[in-house]
Formats: sequence, structure tokens, C-alpha cells
Amino acid sequence: MDANAGDTQQVCSTTPAPTSPLVRMLHFDRDRAPEEVDVAALATCMPVADARLLWIDVTAAQVPDALLDALDLDASRVAIASGFAPALAVDGTWKYLQVFALDWQGRRPTTVPLTIAIGRNTIVTVHAAPVAFLQSVLDEEIDQLRVGSLDAMTFASTLLDRMLTDYLDARDEFENVLDRLELQILRNPQARLLRELQHMRRFASKLRQYLADQRDVFDAIGRPDFDPALSADATGHCQRLRARYAQVTESMEAARELVNGSFDLYTSRVAENTNQTMHTLTFVTVVIGVMATIAGVMGMNFKAPVYDTGLHGFIATLGGMLALAAVATGWLAWRRRAVR
Repeated sequence: MDANAGDTQQVCSTTPAPTSPLVRMLHFDRDRAPEEVDVAALATCMPVADARLLWIDVTAAQVPDALLDALDLDASRVAIASGFAPALAVDGTWKYLQVFALDWQGRRPTTVPLTIAIGRNTIVTVHAAPVAFLQSVLDEEIDQLRVGSLDAMTFASTLLDRMLTDYLDARDEFENVLDRLELQILRNPQARLLRELQHMRRFASKLRQYLADQRDVFDAIGRPDFDPALSADATGHCQRLRARYAQVTESMEAARELVNGSFDLYTSRVAENTNQTMHTLTFVTVVIGVMATIAGVMGMNFKAPVYDTGLHGFIATLGGMLALAAVATGWLAWRRRAVR
């Protein structure tokens, strides 16, 4: 873009004014820090000069009429309505992207419908509920952004890339939780851990499904026929965004395989514990059988000196049986420690 030509165009009023809590409007000028201006000053920003960028973020299901009229937006395409689904549309000078941002706090992933309208040097983001990555940019990173020289499509690509990063962050947390579960399974495979694994399996499936629903949007963005008028830089960013989407999707597929591996670990540990229990029962049965045999022999009615020992013989026999049981139990405990 020709920055000198842009200097002759109208620019935003620099007079700060109270902004709406639902609408934030940021004006980026070349490589300088952005200025937040009031919605009432929108008319002073139009048309947005080259080497400048206007970002309007709306936290509401409907875009205010004043913005619709000033920007010539299609109200039906930017509204967050029931039945919202990922889609892409080009209408006049505006491109509309409908995607699902991720809210995964509390290990219960849900989606937040997000519409991104992209015009000439102008981008509008619309969402009925807060979007984590947008809030992070607006509240924590805005003073460091120097994006005035970017065109709107390139900036939209960076926002979508951040959205995909949220999916990767959710996967990282997923892996951390899964690692802790596997350590508990190795120690003691309780039934509650199986329920946790089932929950993690649903978590991974939801992440994958949320991304799969948006495949057509990201594929279309990366195709050459998406917008032939895009600059070479913007086209390159869009193609890299599509490649990033494919990588994130593969990562979600791998997450499902991790859960399957944890299920295998759980079943193996349960089977191992079952085998140990059967070994113990078999050993106890043998020891009791030997003791029963001794008791049976000593209870015979044959005339023999050993049967005439009276109380001393009884105590000696009982002591021998208890000693046999103690030795057998000690040997079993030693074997278990040796195996572990």
C-alpha cells in the first residue's frame, strides 16, 4: 500500500471519548501504538486510509444499527443467531467468516460463535459471549500491537491463527490431565479412573469435531480463488493459515489416540491385578490344603505313639501349622516385592 497516498485520506479523530462496554473501536496507524476511539467518532475514520487499520470488536448478538449503516454491513451475515454454523461468504467489498472459537475452561470444551467481517482496511469481530483469545489481545497485548501497515485480511489471519492456538492450548491441558491419570492408573487402577478416561475421550472427540466443522472455511481461505484481488502477502498468510489448521487437526487426532493408549494401560493394569489376586488365592488354597492334610493325618484313629502325646502333641501340631502359614505368607510377600 502507498502510505503517502493514505495521508491525504480522512483519519480518525484523536479526541478520546467514553466507549461502549459492548463495542470497542481501535485505530492502528502504521507502526505506532493503537488509539481507542469512541463509536460516535466512526464517521471521522471513514474511509480508512492506507497504512492504517480499523478494528471494531462487538460483544453482542446483533451489531448496532449505527455501525451497520456506517460500514454498509449485511446485518444477517454478522448477527450471532440460533443455528449458527461455520461459513464463508463474499458480499460486495466485505468478506464474512463464521467460525467457532473455543472455550475449554473447566475441562468442558464449548464453542463461542464468532463472525469476522473483513473490508478495506477494516475488520469487525462479532461474538455474543466473551472470546478468550480476543480478550487477551484487547486487554493485555493491545499496546504492543503495531499492525497499521497490515491489510485487513492479513490481520484477520493472525486472529484466526490465535484461535487455533487456543485449540492447541486445550490439547496441552488435555495431555497434562491424561499424564496425571496414567500415573494414578499405574499406582492403583480404580473404577473412578475409568470414568475419568471416558470423560477425556469425550473431550478429545469434541475438540476434533469442533475443528472438523470448520474445515470448509479454512480450506476456502487457502484457495487461490478465495479472493483474486488479495495481495501476494495476504494470499501467503491465508495459505499458511490453512496449513496450520491441518496441523492442529492432526494434533487432535493424535489426542484421541493418546486416550486409547490410556485405556489400554488401564485394562492391562486391571488384568495384572486380577492375575495377582488369582495367584494369591491359588497360593492360599495350597497352604490351606497342606494344613488340612496335616490336620487330617493327625486326626486318624490308628494306635501310634504320636497320637498319644496329648496336649503337647496338639500344641506342637498347631504351632507347626501356624509356622507353615507364616513362612508361606512371608515368602509370598517377598516374591511380590521382588516382582515390583
